[in-house]
Amino acid sequence: MKNDKKVLVGFLIFIFAVSLFIIQKDNSPPPNEGEGLHLQNKSSISISVNETGDNKTLVPIATDGVNFEGETTGFIQCLSVIQVKSQYYQSGLEHLVNFTLFLNGTLKANVTLEGVEGNYFCVPEGVVVYSYYPGERRSSVALFDYNLTIIWKEKYRAFPEMYHNGSIILVDSCIYFVNTSDGNLSRKICPDVRRPYISHIRILGETVYYTVGYYDIDLWKTRALIYLVRAEEVKKSEIATIEGHPLGVRLLIDANDEYVAVAYYLHDEIGNEKNGICVFTAGRLIKIACKEFEDGERPLKVKLEGNIVYVQTTKGVKAYKILSPW
Repeated sequence: MKNDKKVLVGFLIFIFAVSLFIIQKDNSPPPNEGEGLHLQNKSSISISVNETGDNKTLVPIATDGVNFEGETTGFIQCLSVIQVKSQYYQSGLEHLVNFTLFLNGTLKANVTLEGVEGNYFCVPEGVVVYSYYPGERRSSVALFDYNLTIIWKEKYRAFPEMYHNGSIILVDSCIYFVNTSDGNLSRKICPDVRRPYISHIRILGETVYYTVGYYDIDLWKTRALIYLVRAEEVKKSEIATIEGHPLGVRLLIDANDEYVAVAYYLHDEIGNEKNGICVFTAGRLIKIACKEFEDGERPLKVKLEGNIVYVQTTKGVKAYKILSPW
């Protein structure tokens, strides 16, 4: 009997101790900010700081000796013996541009294309002439070899922007790769958003980087994105956002084997404007850091040299050293 009482008393003491522990645990104060799930909190803080540009991973440095020349369109300088002239005219309701091509001052060829404005550029395969309507991304294009014999003539609902590895690259809401051999489409890249504006393209080897601005009807804001396309692999990352519909979007890219830099300008219809620079890891598009510029300081050019990014703006040149944890 005495033993039963001892067991009962011991059991009651155990229950009381457990209850006291639970009450103390429930009444304990919440953890301080930054405690608890450390990895998750650090990740979310890193994203927030990167967006505002208040971190230490882009360190301002001197801007001595930077050269922004060498735009990566892939076009080459035309031979001095070749001259191209264009003349707009209207025939009935048609708007046309007539191109005449000369070799050492001798007329060799002419072609008429639909459009209002005319221009030309040279690629390794020959001379490309094109006409277009200002403000529209559609064009008529013809390619001549260097004997000024016409190879092909085509119309596209896109505008010629670049040359790369045997292809003329045209852009509207998608990116089109056109064979210089026959003018036929060989590849098409389209972003997965509604009514995109493709701002800039940079190609390194088999990797295509391009930037897009668009109005997100779900978020009610303009978003700027960068995409990476390599074979069947597609990645994307957000550069910046701004309230309202886009009136001005400029998203300039430079890239190397380690980093991708995007100098951005966003302007909406209610007067908001954002300008700055963001840096990502090459190949994975992990956002390393961003720096927002002063009001009205719009980027004009961007250049990467190793782990240094240079930005020419409307107020001068900025330079930052990239200190990356990746």
